[in-house]
Amino acid sequence: MMFITDGSDLIGVTRVLEIKYMVIIRSAFRVVGAWPSKFLGDVQTTSDVVVKYIQLVLNVVCQVAGILYLRENMDKLSFFELGHSYITVLMSVVSMSRIITYCTEAYQEIFSLYVRKIHLFNVRNDSEYAMEMHTKINKLCYFLTFFIHAFMTLGILMFNLIPMYSNYISGKFNRETGAFSGVSNATMEHAVYFLWPFNDTTDPIGYAIIVVFNWYISLVCSINYCTFDLFVYHLVFHIWGHLKILIHNLETFPRPIGAINEEQNDYTEEESKQIYERLKKLVQHHNLIIDFIARISDTFGLSLFVYLCYHQVCGCILLLECSTLELSALIRYGPLTAITFQLLIQVSLVFELLGSITESLMNAVYELPWEYMEVRHRRTVHIMLRQSQVSLNTRALNMVDIGSRTMIAIIKTSLSYFVMLRTFATDD
Repeated sequence: MMFITDGSDLIGVTRVLEIKYMVIIRSAFRVVGAWPSKFLGDVQTTSDVVVKYIQLVLNVVCQVAGILYLRENMDKLSFFELGHSYITVLMSVVSMSRIITYCTEAYQEIFSLYVRKIHLFNVRNDSEYAMEMHTKINKLCYFLTFFIHAFMTLGILMFNLIPMYSNYISGKFNRETGAFSGVSNATMEHAVYFLWPFNDTTDPIGYAIIVVFNWYISLVCSINYCTFDLFVYHLVFHIWGHLKILIHNLETFPRPIGAINEEQNDYTEEESKQIYERLKKLVQHHNLIIDFIARISDTFGLSLFVYLCYHQVCGCILLLECSTLELSALIRYGPLTAITFQLLIQVSLVFELLGSITESLMNAVYELPWEYMEVRHRRTVHIMLRQSQVSLNTRALNMVDIGSRTMIAIIKTSLSYFVMLRTFATDD
């Protein structure tokens, strides 16, 4: 599959849902019940409704079983083994916050609004610049979709295959000398540890069940992480494209014919009618953008806040796990650490796009030829100018700005805690 498109994938496409990266997102979201078929006009199957709530129940079970495992084995596990279990429990918390988001009506509505109005495919024929922005954003979303899913696949494989390989090379699959023979302390390793009411470390059937379950949970958790983030990126990229189109329309706003010859003439009566229609479209476009950004904050505020907290805690733990410099630890936790920090950097820089464009929008509105307009049109421009001064930054739970500053603060704090935890682990 091509990671970079030349735009040929759009040939013959008549609906947003037919675009290749949207097809990929739909396939992934249907696994976790996050695809809002009813709101998008798709055929809604029973599985679309049931799967979502099955995921919710499974996530609760995993959280409880993970916490119970920690409680029962707190004194038996090493410092680094505890870190592994903490990571998986924290990941299930993030996954839970996103499954809860899927169940909200606000999520269904914002997805529908994105497909019907916000996606640049809907405005591609409005102007040449709109078509240019649509093509650019399509290439960006296409590449990012394949890139993130490639990393996600790598993470799933490494996270689950390493424990299996470790069991194999240590001879634990051998019925005579391994764990299945009942040899003392020859217990099987798992990708994720839970406290189950059956034997999953020395019994072959119990071990096989948990291995399959862990593969499935890893897939679900990865989709809740990577594809969820990817969808949010797409929302931000397309709203950024709308902002660029709005700024371009403001900068190319027509001036009076007399003003071109440096004559201080106001708009004629005929021109004023056209100016009114243009201003009306600009205000409606701006209001659509502002409303959608507010919807992003309201819909994803909780999950983004939990996500930032996860990165704050889990970043230092992952660094601690990799600090052993053992090959198995690097192969198992290296991709996960890289993906975790990559996701933090990505989500921060993507949302930084919206905040960084605020000044450009203000300047574009101020440069409108308001001095040639009628008083009623000047009032419209004044209102739009005031609205454009409101920051476009997205906030998690209306408390924390999502952007580069928050990202840097989280990384710095994670490094500080990592140094402290590494010192404690070395002393032990």
